[in-house]
Amino acid sequence: MKALLLIGGQATRLSPLNKHIAKSLMPVCDREVLNYQIGQLARAGVSQIILAAGYMVEQLADYVSGYSGGLEFAISLEEEPLGTAGAIAHAAELVDNDRLVVLNADIISDVDIAEVITTHEAGGRPATLVGYAVQDPARYGLLQLEGSAITGFTEKPEGQLDDDAKHFINAGIYVLEPTVVNSIPQGRSVSIERETFPQLITAHGALTHFPHERLWEDIGTFESYFRANFALVASRYTYGDNALWGGREDFALFKDMVYMHESVELGKGVDLFHRVIAMARSSIGADSRLQNTILLPGAVVGERCQLTDCIIGPGVSVPEGTRINKMVMVAGEQNTAFYPDAHDMGIS
Repeated sequence: MKALLLIGGQATRLSPLNKHIAKSLMPVCDREVLNYQIGQLARAGVSQIILAAGYMVEQLADYVSGYSGGLEFAISLEEEPLGTAGAIAHAAELVDNDRLVVLNADIISDVDIAEVITTHEAGGRPATLVGYAVQDPARYGLLQLEGSAITGFTEKPEGQLDDDAKHFINAGIYVLEPTVVNSIPQGRSVSIERETFPQLITAHGALTHFPHERLWEDIGTFESYFRANFALVASRYTYGDNALWGGREDFALFKDMVYMHESVELGKGVDLFHRVIAMARSSIGADSRLQNTILLPGAVVGERCQLTDCIIGPGVSVPEGTRINKMVMVAGEQNTAFYPDAHDMGIS
């Protein structure tokens, strides 16, 4: 069985944080998003992973070339955006009539892919979608459900919804039979939600639904990347050495949602006050205070700094005495404002 990771293009909403690193190689608690996804797929028995990408392809190829876990990798190069289904069709030669697991490559989740495949086989339909349960569906397109069957899609719901009901959105994880892959038109942009799946529902009556209600976050914006890191820390508190973490021991977790890699250097009098992530080789100078802040690998915070609601990029040096909030700092770039919402993290 094969898998396709939909990596796509430049991810401009993360610029300038991802100017020099592919979005799927962004670190979340010291591991690349791609690392987590490769682990998920390997545990599910996938034998080959195809990367559908059109940006920083050499960087991605270098990364997977160093993987020693027995998986095979291939690149499906997209010279122009093709949409979700268009990217699948473009990779059809590499898929070679195998059943295909498809993941959006900007998602961190603890979905058990093996369970999704089992549900797909039991469902007997050409496609299975993972749905993620959300409390506020107003910003999302919703799956229309009848039991375990998906019968349609609602773009963005209008009017009053039943607050007691569970609302599921498309989580960007699919299992597709070869007939689906081979039916998608080649050579043009194709939307899987607006074209491919509605056609399948018309032809087959429904698609199979796999509900998911635990960890699921995308990293497509500063805000969602911020949430994904802290959601992963929260899952470690909640579920312990779960499969996504893999029992790693290169970090410490402290009360008030503080994650620290073992290589971090701390000066005297440092105050890590509630929700702080300090990744590998970062350091924090004496008498500095951090709150709701992420330090990416190699970030250096000077003495007597106060950082609140910040993302400090790889290798950035924050001058001593700096006081900033709601800011992304990237080496060689102007500071960029962002607006994390602690209540939206679900971990306050």
